[in-house]
Amino acid sequence: MRAWRVAISAVIGLLILLLAVLIWVTTPRAVPGQLLVPSKTPFSQGPYFVFAQPWGGETIALTRPFVRFADATLIDLKAFPGKTVMQWRWPPLAPRNGPGVWGYDQIGYGNYDGGEPERTVPPIRVKSVTALRQRFRWSLSNRFGDGNVLTEFYLRSSPTDVEAKTLEIGWFLHAPESTRGFFESSKLVGTYQDEQGRRWTVRISDKFCMFAPERSGDIASGSLDMLGALRWLTEKRLVTGEEYLWGVAIGVEPVRGLGRFTLHDWQVERR
Repeated sequence: MRAWRVAISAVIGLLILLLAVLIWVTTPRAVPGQLLVPSKTPFSQGPYFVFAQPWGGETIALTRPFVRFADATLIDLKAFPGKTVMQWRWPPLAPRNGPGVWGYDQIGYGNYDGGEPERTVPPIRVKSVTALRQRFRWSLSNRFGDGNVLTEFYLRSSPTDVEAKTLEIGWFLHAPESTRGFFESSKLVGTYQDEQGRRWTVRISDKFCMFAPERSGDIASGSLDMLGALRWLTEKRLVTGEEYLWGVAIGVEPVRGLGRFTLHDWQVERR
């Protein structure tokens, strides 16, 4: 019996040592011209704002102690928000927390979800919006893990209360199989065709309205006219036009393992 205990202790010790080595080897490091921003640490320049929020990991007791090490952002001080790199290190399995993600590592324009940027972008009523468009180019290193590439925003009933959320609207630009399963199990709203002729399947789960390409595949670069989608959702009576639009975000929701998301270029037009 004693020999078994010694053997088990040795195996546990070896696993802890291997985990420590893995953490050290995969720790992001900034090069000259870059700034390393840890998880749950804000960074802002102009109207743009960065925040890595490991909310999914915080809900699980086993991963909670690792939360502050799991995600990090590398900022290029001259090109920001371009050339922003977000890295994650999570268990090789998706969490069981609804959408099955460990968090959301995001670059925001304006006040997306409570983070005040260096330059304020005031909320605007949806019915008063005349342009809401973004241009993006990103890449994903997901050989040892995966994550959703998601761009989204919230609609709120108030121009001052960040918690007055009425609807979350997001576009999956890359979605792993587990996310597709969550998406397909949600209530169908319809099929939306954007100004470029791309067809999106639209579904809703509680207050999360999701757009995903009708045919599976990544949309790694291009533009997105979000105002057209808002008008379509108004026709579907999911949006009234009286809501307030605050900010917009793009980033990655880590689903499993190790990975890196690079936002090469991102521009938002909102007026």
